[in-house]
Amino acid sequence: MSSQVEQLAVEIANAFRNTDLSNPSSGNLEETAHSFIKSKLKQVAESDSESKQQLLTTTIDASLNTQVATAISTAIVKEIAAVVDEEKAIDVAGRKKVLRHILSRVQQRAMAYEDAIIMARKTMSNILASENHWEEAAQELREIRFDQMHSQVNNNEKFDVYLRIIEYYALAGNQDQAVLALNRATTVVQTVADVERIIRYRGIQARIYEKAHRYIEAANVYRIISQSDLKSKTDQERALSKAIECVVLAAAGPQKMRVMTNLYREKLASTLPSFGLLENMVLKRLIKPAELDEFSTQAKLTQETIGTLVQAVREHNVFVLSSLYTNIKFENLGRSLGIDADEAEQTCANMIAEGRMKGRIDQIDGVITFEGSHEVGEVAAAISMKRQVSTQAPPMHFRETVSAKWDLRIENLCQSIEDAVDLLIERQPVYAEALFNSVEQH
Repeated sequence: MSSQVEQLAVEIANAFRNTDLSNPSSGNLEETAHSFIKSKLKQVAESDSESKQQLLTTTIDASLNTQVATAISTAIVKEIAAVVDEEKAIDVAGRKKVLRHILSRVQQRAMAYEDAIIMARKTMSNILASENHWEEAAQELREIRFDQMHSQVNNNEKFDVYLRIIEYYALAGNQDQAVLALNRATTVVQTVADVERIIRYRGIQARIYEKAHRYIEAANVYRIISQSDLKSKTDQERALSKAIECVVLAAAGPQKMRVMTNLYREKLASTLPSFGLLENMVLKRLIKPAELDEFSTQAKLTQETIGTLVQAVREHNVFVLSSLYTNIKFENLGRSLGIDADEAEQTCANMIAEGRMKGRIDQIDGVITFEGSHEVGEVAAAISMKRQVSTQAPPMHFRETVSAKWDLRIENLCQSIEDAVDLLIERQPVYAEALFNSVEQH
């Protein structure tokens, strides 16, 4: 075997005799290496997979011989790593052996073979990904230590590797590692000028946030994607629909309301099937079960996500009622929400504890008292706006919001009176009859 390696080393050196080694970046080295490896594989074209794998392994050893210049050796090893990705005539096990052989042989001289190591890791990752071994594919790419390399690596190349790591971890269902990889990519994104790469990054980022139930962040990223000029109108609508879906699933509170308002103002929003639910939430209307069912069908939500939607809508309705009532019994609140009093109390307690709603709970009397500071802030903001632009009519969406709120309050007041009368008839029938007779006589 050693004589075969020696002989092949001489052959390699002769093949590069007329190649300029003083300028490795010129491309001449890569072209010669490509031609050499292709010619060697052509000689064993009729041979079996193992023979081809053995040829490439021997060529690697020969290129690392002292008779071969380091620049030539690097070009040969890198070319073999690239060819293995394309050479389907070698079985998967054989291709993996070749790549492992590269990594084991050049590990001690990593500084001189950084490009070859990157190529070998990428190719190995591709093979593992083709077998749906997502976690292993991601781990292979993580072994590429860009921060420890001496040669300058193109930021786009580095960014692409990070994106693939994120995608593979996400496909493996390892959300924790996907988020860590996303954070690494975030440190590089500012140096990337290619808009298509950034849009791809945003898409991955939004999906990771969505999987991690970080719905507010996901909605904001999907909205950014929908505003890209590189996207077709269909893609923009799809991204905006995902933004609306995510914000609807988010826990109720001021932050959610701000994001919903921004989405409500998007030009394309009104053309989407999910706009009706978004509009009702922005205008602080109570969401009915039929609307919830229609939305979940349109969005094709999973059973788990439907549970999240039910909870989000329930919290939204509590948030709406908190702006309509000073206080309310949990029994009546539960009736409005379609749940029992204990569930209503627990929902309110969670929202108050997480700072998404202000209020006080009296467990003895079973009453919650809402603090209307957010309503005062709304009125103050409206007055301030009127003073600043007194010469202009309020924008249409502002007048519609005020009108809708006024209508909703009247509607809820009438419903509350009707509920009170029904309760009076149920608990005090004699008194109620006497009261009604007294009214009729007058």
